[in-house]
Amino acid sequence: MSASTLKSNKNCFGNIRGDIIPTLINHLNKARDSLSDDEKDMATQIKMLCKDLIYIAHALTGLENFEERASDLFEILLKPQHSLHAPTQTPIHESEAKKFLEEKLRVHSKVIMKLKLLIPSPHKLLLNKDNPLVLPDIGKEPDGLPDLHLSKVFKDSPALKEFRVVYNSLSVITKLCLLCFAAIPANEAIKKRVLVHWWVGEGFVNPPVDGEKTVEEIADGIFQELTKKGCIEPVYKKRRSVVHSFKMDHLIRSAVIVIAKEVRFFNFDDKGNPTANFSSHSYRACLVYRVKGSRHLMEKMANKPHDLDQNMANRPHDLDQNMENRPHDLDPKMLQTVFNVNESYPDFSNVDWSKLRNLKVLHLGRWHSRAKHHIEVEDIEFLRELIHLRILSLQGISTIMKLPDSVCKLLSLRILDLGACPNLELLPETIGSLKNLTHLDMSECYLLERMPKGIAFLSELQVLKGFVVGVHDKNVTSCTFHDLSALKKLRKLSIHTSRADFPLEDELIVLQQFGRLRKLTIEWGRLSPQATTQDRGQPDNVAAQPTTTSTQHNAAPQPATPPTITKNHSFSKLPAFRGALRSTATLAPRSAATLNQELNLEKLDLQCYPQKTAPSWLRPGNLKSLKKLYIRGGELRNLGEVQENDKWAVETLRLKFLSELEMDWKEIPVSFPDLIYLEKFRCPRLTFFPCDESGVWLKP
Repeated sequence: MSASTLKSNKNCFGNIRGDIIPTLINHLNKARDSLSDDEKDMATQIKMLCKDLIYIAHALTGLENFEERASDLFEILLKPQHSLHAPTQTPIHESEAKKFLEEKLRVHSKVIMKLKLLIPSPHKLLLNKDNPLVLPDIGKEPDGLPDLHLSKVFKDSPALKEFRVVYNSLSVITKLCLLCFAAIPANEAIKKRVLVHWWVGEGFVNPPVDGEKTVEEIADGIFQELTKKGCIEPVYKKRRSVVHSFKMDHLIRSAVIVIAKEVRFFNFDDKGNPTANFSSHSYRACLVYRVKGSRHLMEKMANKPHDLDQNMANRPHDLDQNMENRPHDLDPKMLQTVFNVNESYPDFSNVDWSKLRNLKVLHLGRWHSRAKHHIEVEDIEFLRELIHLRILSLQGISTIMKLPDSVCKLLSLRILDLGACPNLELLPETIGSLKNLTHLDMSECYLLERMPKGIAFLSELQVLKGFVVGVHDKNVTSCTFHDLSALKKLRKLSIHTSRADFPLEDELIVLQQFGRLRKLTIEWGRLSPQATTQDRGQPDNVAAQPTTTSTQHNAAPQPATPPTITKNHSFSKLPAFRGALRSTATLAPRSAATLNQELNLEKLDLQCYPQKTAPSWLRPGNLKSLKKLYIRGGELRNLGEVQENDKWAVETLRLKFLSELEMDWKEIPVSFPDLIYLEKFRCPRLTFFPCDESGVWLKP
């Protein structure tokens, strides 16, 4: 269709969807086919433009008052000087032809961007997140995204107006939860868990009194609503259906920043970065590293009021007409949340923390899984002053070797996140005083060798991650696995053990006593030479013999040659291996224990299992409620025997780094008839598995 034909049929929306857009896509695809293998960037650009046109075609359905403006823009794309349809005899990789195509693609990029901004629909906010060509001008570099929240054009655009409609349709609680995303950089994935903890700390999300739902389940409803309305985007790994992270598009975040500034949820600098500039109207401060003009919480708290007046007077470009930036509004008593966005070396040496006694959320650690975000905090003794603190995250802070006793004075604390602190060696013995604690995360703290007895007194604990079971459990001051039986509300448990014989029969009985436990992770690593030496030569029917932990630990070491320790480099990149040496012992086949009743687990994750035969308790009859089974690393050769009428109810099966596991695909449907999702990685002896290039199989 020509431009003149389009002009005479401006009211015919069907022509745009059914004729013009397919024609443009066809021209783009032909241009991409003519590219050489060296022009990958240009091929990606064309692919993204095709996706945008497909999106526009779907979004046009049912729209009104759009045709005239859209038609004018489509006319530009159909003009001969901009058309990609004209054939050329010159190879596209030659310099002149390449420049010719680049100029046309620049015009297409600008016009298609304007078309997307015209679409007055909440779903317009779900633009193609992979498109790097969100450009305000033709000549701007792809990575130079504009500060839309500062643009008057953006503030008057249909996009922002329609986002306000979406925002106003949300409940007050959901609005508050959404505004938290303004602190996170655009298109950065943030773990769902971090946001839930933040919301709990600020009181946005609270479990109902009847206890029928968890805070995670309540938060899932909020995530679903925000996703459905196009405010956030779930981040999927491979083809998994479960979502653990979310991100926000640059355009949507700009809209959220505009609203967050209006309601004074955060204060922002002129680049859209949240600042530590809290006030009587904004109760939140963010630690953000910036090369220029960085004014952090520690600087504000160290200055006296007249110093702040002088500083502000000398920095007129920092002034804002809004009330929230006035120095007399910086009242420490009003601060409720401190969130570390990307500050690696926060310095609190001059902060008077006694003035921050109403602080509820202190998130100093990292909020994403990138280990390259290095964080150091010299001293955390200041925590004793924060008597109303509910959430404390120290995740990934490398300078913490010992958690101070002062933390145990935070009686309002609900969530304590110590995950991935690589040098943490010791927890306070008085940790049992934290009676309101529901979440304790010590995962990936590989220098911890024993657990303080006080953990057994945390009666409200629902999530316990990184609990250490080792040879030091015989110490009377250590919390043993048996002591955990007092934690009746526990629903998620992850264990790190250096014992190859874990779990013994009496320890399985403890697992059965956790009536609410639904998710269990067991990670074997740094196996004790004593434990592995004792395992060698044990009869296969040891599980049938009465065995206690005390007997096992008190037995004198036999004078035998230590077992051969072999490193399995194929799974050295597992989380279980980060920050610590991992090894797997070559052991004689044996079963540790048997179950006399089933475990009501929904998810079981076994990492670096040290024996060749599956444990006797890993059977469908013992795990009838199991929906997710993950086995990663180790020497396992089979998944155990399955009786003819005893089938797994598992729907998701993940097998990774299992170099010795031997199975043929024909065994899977027999043993796992309900399987929906299977993922395998570096399992060379799994044969004829119909997985895609990423190792994933989905039930048709």
